[in-house]
Amino acid sequence: MIAADPAKCAATLREQTLWQRRSPLRFHFINMTNFLFDLFSNLALLAFVLAACHLCNRFVPGASLNGSHIFAALASVAFLLDAALTFLVFADSQSRYGQFSTSTAFFERGGAYLLAIIAALSRRRVARRAKVSADKTLVIHTSPYSKSNLPM
Repeated sequence: MIAADPAKCAATLREQTLWQRRSPLRFHFINMTNFLFDLFSNLALLAFVLAACHLCNRFVPGASLNGSHIFAALASVAFLLDAALTFLVFADSQSRYGQFSTSTAFFERGGAYLLAIIAALSRRRVARRAKVSADKTLVIHTSPYSKSNLPM
């Protein structure tokens, strides 16, 4: 009888350990899913803003809208409004909005905003470099005596 009790306790501890191992993995999976959804929705908004600015620049004479900077400004305002909602509005009604009012959820959404802003600004930088290199024409120096050039 004495030997049966430790075996039962060991089985109980093993089950608790397995349950404790499964629960955080599921929790992290849900958090990662929410983070990826936030990131993809922000990237979709980035694509929409870039397309709208491109169309506006193309069809409105004299317009020079920078879609990446506009998106960065909109995402920054959305981040500030998200902070206000998380820590002011949702914090007052924990029972109704408990999953949204945690600081962990806020930092996940903030990370998604930050990565989308970084993607927008790096896309702008790459596009600017490509445009600068496309504007430079290749010139072949034909003769050092006549100093003539042959543009390509």
